[in-house]
Parts: sequence; structure tokens; C-alpha cells
Amino acid sequence: MSVNQTIIKKIENNTDADMFIGDVLLFEVQQLEQLGLDPNNCNLFRSGRMKNDMPSVCRFGVRDERMTDCIGAVKESGDGKEASAGNIIVSDHLTILGTEENAVVLAFSGGERHLIRTEISVDASGAFAGLKVFAEINRLLKPGEAMQTEKFEVIQTARVNETIQKWADKRAAGIPIRTKQCPCVYCTWYYYERTLTYDDVLVNLEKIKERNLPFDVFQIDDGWEDVTTEWEPNEKFPVSMKTVAQTIRSYGLTPGIWTSPFIAHEKSPVWQRHPDWILRQTDGEPSVFSVNGLDYFIFDISIAETWDYFEKMYHRLTFDWGFAYHKLDFSRAPVIAENVRFANPYITIAECYRKAVEAIRRGMGEDAFFLMCGGLYEPLIGVVDAQRAGSDVLSMWSSDINKNGKTIPYTVKQNLLRYYMNRWWYNDPDALMIRKNETMERGSRLTYGLLNEDEVKTCVLNQLIGGGLVCSTEPLDKIDDGRLSNFNHILPIRQVETELVNLLGEERFPSRIRLKEKGKDGVLYLVLINWDDEQAIEPIVTLSDFSSDNISCKDDELYMVCDFYGQAVWKNQRADFAVKLPEIPPHASTILKLTVGETNHFLPDYAGHYLM
Repeated sequence: MSVNQTIIKKIENNTDADMFIGDVLLFEVQQLEQLGLDPNNCNLFRSGRMKNDMPSVCRFGVRDERMTDCIGAVKESGDGKEASAGNIIVSDHLTILGTEENAVVLAFSGGERHLIRTEISVDASGAFAGLKVFAEINRLLKPGEAMQTEKFEVIQTARVNETIQKWADKRAAGIPIRTKQCPCVYCTWYYYERTLTYDDVLVNLEKIKERNLPFDVFQIDDGWEDVTTEWEPNEKFPVSMKTVAQTIRSYGLTPGIWTSPFIAHEKSPVWQRHPDWILRQTDGEPSVFSVNGLDYFIFDISIAETWDYFEKMYHRLTFDWGFAYHKLDFSRAPVIAENVRFANPYITIAECYRKAVEAIRRGMGEDAFFLMCGGLYEPLIGVVDAQRAGSDVLSMWSSDINKNGKTIPYTVKQNLLRYYMNRWWYNDPDALMIRKNETMERGSRLTYGLLNEDEVKTCVLNQLIGGGLVCSTEPLDKIDDGRLSNFNHILPIRQVETELVNLLGEERFPSRIRLKEKGKDGVLYLVLINWDDEQAIEPIVTLSDFSSDNISCKDDELYMVCDFYGQAVWKNQRADFAVKLPEIPPHASTILKLTVGETNHFLPDYAGHYLM
């Protein structure tokens, strides 16, 4: 078998009747040796098609927590994992097998016409037992109709980071990737939840002004709407939403709003007018999406008339009301619905999903900022400005509800392992919450602030590492100045390119991350995270930690290393340097700066920006 391949399959209906096309097998291997890989020394990177999926790395033949991560997903609430069992690991647009020195990359460059699914089978011990790659078509072809699958590549490489980034860049080539200014966003959800009132909005707007906080967007999240209407405000917002947007603008901020267009409450009047738009199960009953204690019917997005409805909705929100930043949620609802029958059988779920989202983009216009939260990834390249990189966050390292349920480690891991997507849009690591609060308020555990000072460092650094949005929720009339000062480390937003040291390594949670500020040469950064729950670490750092396939250093140069939190500097280091850092406590992090050439750099400003 030739390892390097580009696979595109043509599908034709040469009969005189409609033909159903389900999953189309694109690629298959039974043994790792067929790919030139050693079955006794082979790792797996799996991606996912939506935010809650857990991108992970595991080792074949080892049934440990890393393999459990590969099989499972993170809960919507971010406070633990969905139950995971079985012997099939499902990956999506990017799958990697092997080691850093010898790997095979399975890369999909599509999503507009169909989705892709890679199934990796393992036996009871976790050993490799087979791999199959399918194009998910699941539509009827009319007589005489033909279609092609989108490009799928099998790439053998000894330079994993370089191969990933070249593929990601090619995937973006020719597509009008959006280049708007990356905003810093104040979001109301992660404290106020559905208890949000117009008075809460006014209080925080005034505090943003008083405390001179450099937010660009004030985004009103779920809780403003009367769910039984078609996006009209509830009694907690006694003024029109146009007035709300005008008020936000009066404080020099861009008005932002949360919506979930692909679902509507079962009592919404839209269903009275268009019962045929309800996505139905095979037995004819409505497919129900339940969230936050409410039941919603799902739009059948295969119906073209729904796209016109979405377009008009967002034209109203943008041009009539004045909201120029849009966060869309739960758009995965029609994709994950089980046992359903779409009204139009001649279109794939990827096609109708993209067409529906394109209609939304037309409605809000090209100038609006479009954040998709909880949608598909591949079909939206070139349509949205930002995508959520992981599950919802909590201001606690481990869950107060689920025993031993991690929170921050899971969501940071999702953000880290989706670093390459920042070439397609701005990654959104979700809201930073660094308040101190041990008492539940407003009946919501989102009001907690249970992170210690070391854990705060890791959460703040996660905003920088993502390379995209900076977002936060805090009750700005309550949070103390000490915690709030952490924003100085990440604002103003400075764009970075991110990659992981030893992507296919043995760690469950990546602990060394390389950064390079875009447009700035001669300076490199390295983030170190101590994921251990009990032991401090004293890591040793070498030039190879900063240098990679894509971010290289010269052996004949002198270097200087600065440790932000350790407040230490090592000057005039040769290429063979090995610097032992000050102790990093459990759950804590630091960021190092490597400067190429001699310089009279002073100690980093502990109160200043991470990119010293």
C-alpha cells in the first residue's frame, strides 16, 4: 500500500430511480504495519467535530485515562466527561498515528458537501485493531446525478507540527478568512446566567467605565429573551432591545447578543405558523432538544424556507436593533438529533447546515462579528469569525458536583489541542472567571469563584494560548482589584501562533506550549503548566523547547531567557543551555521569553503583559 495518498471518490446513480447513499468508505487498514508504523510504539491523536468532543492523544496498547479521553467527550457544563466505553475511537477532520519521528496524518479538506468520520478500533487491551474512514453522505441521488467526495489525504511525515500547519494553511487557502480586529468581550452568562436583568447590564457598564476596563464588546447572553416568543425580551428587560444596544454603544462598546437560531421553545409561535418546519423523528413526533431545564423543538434545516427565516431574523437583530456582535449557541441540535428524518432527502447535513449558517451571515452582514458556539467546525470555515474551542467553563479546578470531575484541565486541553484552528477563525477559549467567591449566589454554581492564585495563572494564560478571543464574565461591582489586575497580562490582545511541544507525547494534559507573536521576529515564548494535584515541579528548559519545525533558532546565537512568574533572567546563554526554573506549584503555570541575541533586558514586569 502506498502510504501517501489523495482520495476523492465519485458517486453516480446510473439507475432510473432515486438511490440512497449512506456512508462511503474512503480508506481502510487492518494493521499499523500497512502504514509503516510500529504497533509497539504508536500513539493516536483524535480530533472532534464539535466543541464538547475531547481532542486527545493516547497510546495503542495502554488502556489508561488518555484512551478514555479519546473515546469520550466533555459534558456541556464542562464539569466532567460523558460516560465513555467500548472499543471504537471516533475522530474527525484530523487524525494522527505514530510518533514525532514517524507519523501518518489523515487530513480532511472539506465539510461543505459532507462530513467525515474516522473509526479506530482497539481490542480489550487497547491495542490497534483496525481503522476505517467514511464520508458521511446520507442523502438520495436522483437518476443520473453524480457527486464527488471532498479531498482526503494520507500523509507520511517526520515533521508532525509542520505537516499539520501546512495542511491547516492549505485548508484556508482561497477561502475569504475573516480578518476583523479580534475583540475582548464582556459576556454576562458565567455569573448571571438566566437571572440576568437590565439593571445588571447597567451596573456592569458603569463599572467598566469607572474601572477603565479595556473591553471592546458587551455581550448579553442567554436570559434576556422570553423563550415563548420569537426573540423578544422578557419582563427583566423593560426597555426595547434597540434601547439596550444604544445604551451599550453610549459607553463606547459594541453591543453583542446571544441567540440559538436552530431551536425554538415548544410554545413558540413559529411552530403555530410552520409546523412543517419541525425536525421530526422517524415516528413523526417532534425531535426535542433539552437544555437548562427547558424543552425545545429543532428546526428542520434541510427546508430552504427556514434559511430565509434565519436571514430575516438576523437582519432584524443587527440592523433594526443595532447588535453588531453575535454569539450563536446550540447549532449542533439538528446534527446530533437521533432517529430523525429530514424533509429534504436530497441534501447532506453538512450542506444544509452550511446553507443555514450562510443565510444567518447574509442577515447580519459582513461587518458583524460572528461567534459560533457549539456548532460544527469544518462546514463553517470562511463563514464565521470565531468558534468556541471547548466546553463551557467553571471557576473551579475540579467539579463541586461530580466526584473527581475535572473542569479546568479538560477545557484547557480542548483549547490547546485545537490550536491549529486559529488559522481558520479566532479560537474562543470561553470566559475567564477569576473572582473569589465561596458562596453560591443567584441559585447558580456559575457564581462560584473557587480558583486559588496558582490556578488563576493557568486560566489567564489559557486566554493567551488560544491565540484568539479574550472573554470574561465577572460581577464587576464585587470582584477585587487584585484578581481583576490579571487582565493586564493579556490585554491589549496580541495575536500569537501556538504549537505544542511533543504533540504525540505521553502526557494526558499538554504541559509545554510554544508561542510566537505574529509579526515579531527574534522573540519566542514557552508556557509551562504543572498539572499535578500535589507535587511542585522544577522543570529544566532547553533551546529545543522553544525551537520546532516551524519556530526555529540558530545554534550560533546568544540567548536570554526570562521567567515571568519566577522573576528570573538568564543572560548570554549558548545554544546548549539547560536552565532550571524556580519551583512551579501544583496547578500553576509560568511563561518564559527567549530573546535571540545580546540584550540588556530587565526583569519582566510582573504587573504587565505576558508578552514582556
